[in-house]
Amino acid sequence: MREIALIFHFLGLTMGLGTSFAHAFLGIIVSKMSDEEALKFRMHSLVLSKMGNIGIILLVLSGLYLISPYWDVITSLPLLIVKLVLVVVLIIFIIIINLLTKKAYKGDAKLELMKMEKFGKMTLLIGVAIVILAVYIFH
Repeated sequence: MREIALIFHFLGLTMGLGTSFAHAFLGIIVSKMSDEEALKFRMHSLVLSKMGNIGIILLVLSGLYLISPYWDVITSLPLLIVKLVLVVVLIIFIIIINLLTKKAYKGDAKLELMKMEKFGKMTLLIGVAIVILAVYIFH
């Protein structure tokens, strides 16, 4: 069962972190477009966030199973606690991005996209930090 959970965990990681990297690289392309083209392109690229949402769901569900052997000793693993706190922060930022996405479709897309960009950059950094901590903690 652990192997199956690991497969789903790595698939979720690929989908979630892949979404952050995709948006970062698409940002480079957008910087070379006119304002009107960039806005239209960025609004269309928001569909990638659905993949990221599925990824974080897979990560959380499989992660809850995978971490279950560590609950009894979690207080002796401070880096694991840091990793879990970062996962919670990441989830909060993803929720904020999803709310901003809904606002972008309904209102001032340019303003909401600017807000999303800041959170998007932070989610990429947090995601990479979580991976580094996971490698260090679980070898």
